[in-house]
Amino acid sequence: MQVIEIIEKSNETVLEAVRKITELNLRTFDKLFQQQSEMAAFYMDASARGMELMTKAKGYQYLMAGQTTLARELGERNMAAVRTGMTDVYATSSEYSNLIQEGIKLAQEQVTQVSGAAMKAAA
Repeated sequence: MQVIEIIEKSNETVLEAVRKITELNLRTFDKLFQQQSEMAAFYMDASARGMELMTKAKGYQYLMAGQTTLARELGERNMAAVRTGMTDVYATSSEYSNLIQEGIKLAQEQVTQVSGAAMKAAA
């Protein structure tokens, strides 16, 4: 009877682990999707500003200066997005690592309990 209880507890533990991983995946997806949405909006705005620059340029020098400024802004924004994305991915990987370590610890405890119960039943 004790082995069945341990198996039931093990199943509950697995379901809890799946729930935690699912929550982590959803949080990560939300962060990355938000960043992509912000970048898409920024690119649309930058495209509109680029088109406006082309139509309102008073000369070649003005056009080149405006395009250079816009390109610099795009580059800076892209690098900021990459840094933020890498920070988020690193944080997520740390959380995955913690979940795995918790899972291993729980599995070891449950194996010890099953072994003890099996030894009692055999005796």
